[in-house]
Amino acid sequence: MTTLTLVKKTSFTVASLATTILLSICTPVRAFTFGTTGIQFERDTNIKFTFDQSHGNYKSSLWVAQAQSGNTGYTNIARLFSEVQPSDNGDADEWKGTFGSGVTSNDGSITQTFTFLQDQVYALLLWSDSGTGQQYEQYVSSSTFMNSPEWFAAGTQFRREDCLLGGCQQAVFGDFKLDYSSNDSFTNINGGKGPDQYSSVTMTQLAQGTKISFDDVGGGNDVDFQDFSVSAELAPEPVTVFGTMLGLGALAAARRKKKRGQQTEK
Repeated sequence: MTTLTLVKKTSFTVASLATTILLSICTPVRAFTFGTTGIQFERDTNIKFTFDQSHGNYKSSLWVAQAQSGNTGYTNIARLFSEVQPSDNGDADEWKGTFGSGVTSNDGSITQTFTFLQDQVYALLLWSDSGTGQQYEQYVSSSTFMNSPEWFAAGTQFRREDCLLGGCQQAVFGDFKLDYSSNDSFTNINGGKGPDQYSSVTMTQLAQGTKISFDDVGGGNDVDFQDFSVSAELAPEPVTVFGTMLGLGALAAARRKKKRGQQTEK
């Protein structure tokens, strides 16, 4: 085998291996959940959350919670964003809150990255204070976490029995529309598609970036899903891919150098 043939063969092998690695990384995981039945991944996965805006006169905070074994309860483990006041400027713009004014995070960044551990069940929870100082929880999950004995939504129209039977959807996921200047229903604004049609997203949607928005059952139970909005996206790991490709390239170069040395000795 000539040196040129060896180089071509080695280069092809490196390219093939790199392509295989890239495809395996970019191929969506088939079995996972990200929606109103909870959040679960087949492997440790970093998700980047970015705050959009809040509305309404409740002071709220968004948390990641993890289900306890046997769904006997849950644990709040990370606060993503929180309102320091109900809005930026009283009832202006439907009690609008923006980051850096009415809303903040623990580290002051508008983007928060959270690592969801393999096979663990999570949910996003919106804690709200209606102004009485008494907090109550509004869950994304309408089945997994609402079965927890710790679930409650004090001061709202939700009854535990009703939610356990039929579910109480309090968040929407996906490419939906919101119109903060309109009093029209979420369903009408989205061309007849109700909240139940925005109950989960695919891995592809998550990789491209998806919206999540909550309804805190305030405002006379308007169910407008405009009260606390964020975006979520898979956090990329380009260094890992690049590093792997560099390693393969270095290995190929070392093999070519060794082969040239053996041919020189002959």
